[in-house]
Amino acid sequence: MEFIQGLLQTPYGALSALLAVLVAGEAVAKLTKGFVPMALLVTLLLVALFWTGVFPPNIVEAVGITAVLFALVSALLVANLGTLINRKEMAAQWRTVLIALMGIVAIIAICLTIGAAVFGWNNAVAAAPPLTGAAIATAMVRTAAEAAGNQQALVIAIVCMALQGIIGYPLTALCLRKEAQALCAAYKNGTLKAPVAQDANAGKAQKASSTNLILLKLGLIAVVAYLLQLATAAIGFSISMYVWAMLLGFLAHELGFLETDCLTKANAYGLCITIIMLYLFGGLAGNDMNTILSAFGVSGALVVMSAAGMAAMAFAASKIFKRSFWISYAIILNAFLGFPINVILVNEALDINTGDPEERAAVSSELMPPMLVGSFVCVTIVSVIIAGVLVNYIR
Repeated sequence: MEFIQGLLQTPYGALSALLAVLVAGEAVAKLTKGFVPMALLVTLLLVALFWTGVFPPNIVEAVGITAVLFALVSALLVANLGTLINRKEMAAQWRTVLIALMGIVAIIAICLTIGAAVFGWNNAVAAAPPLTGAAIATAMVRTAAEAAGNQQALVIAIVCMALQGIIGYPLTALCLRKEAQALCAAYKNGTLKAPVAQDANAGKAQKASSTNLILLKLGLIAVVAYLLQLATAAIGFSISMYVWAMLLGFLAHELGFLETDCLTKANAYGLCITIIMLYLFGGLAGNDMNTILSAFGVSGALVVMSAAGMAAMAFAASKIFKRSFWISYAIILNAFLGFPINVILVNEALDINTGDPEERAAVSSELMPPMLVGSFVCVTIVSVIIAGVLVNYIR
């Protein structure tokens, strides 16, 4: 045991052990088709390993993943998120954008009113950003909670991220199956037609940039974002550099300065995500059982309450925009899952309900675009903005 503990204090042993936990979470999520979220299993495994003393509390630091490295990688990732937003597709899906925003409003309203009254302001503020998005928003809350010395808020943010899939995955799968059934019926009676295939990249030259050049561009955007954060702080209201990084990434993409998903083209996206996840889950170390159990109770209640509020907003959206409740709720539930789980669930609904390739293409053309845009709105855009604002109120 002493030999293993010593090995886990080295960067090589610590990294291997942490990656083994992440791989186990991925395997179970894949086997259960996402119904057992990776984040939940990883949270439970790490809590058990920390409590039993198998993992030392400084295992993440032993790898070399510090708050400074997290801040750097987060800035690059958020700037890259801005390049994923397709302005034309967002314009074409304006109803989807508004429906997704209505869902976000429901989450914030539930958390900051009933949630704050029942569970306390700090707990509600810590829960809201993860419930509107995913890892980046959660990691931003972790950093703010650590700076404020609020360990309870830190754990609640992580547990909310872990638990939201338990509700989000089965509900989204149900909504997509119901909507797919209705669309298949429309296809069979002739009111839904297969789309005409178009090559969106026809006539466009593909840019090629080196890894170093892409990282330099993203680094420059991070510098400007940091300066803008300092400038806003100087006038009395600090806007997080991550919000600026995303907005600047979007602008740089629109102007042709950054390619779409440039961090992936630099072969760095996967490594950046892994660093974020390891830093995020490292926040579970050093917490006692009472803190963890309390966080599960508060987080579970807020997830259920938010899902109910989202359902009510989806019903309202279906009446306002003349769309079915099922697709409206599925769009809103992107906040609880996002890409790529939303795509997996769409394909599952298509596999279950469609027959020939033409029918599948027709139904997919109605399901896939709103789910992708809904994910961009909730996870990519709004969660970062909300986290950037609300972390200022964690005490």
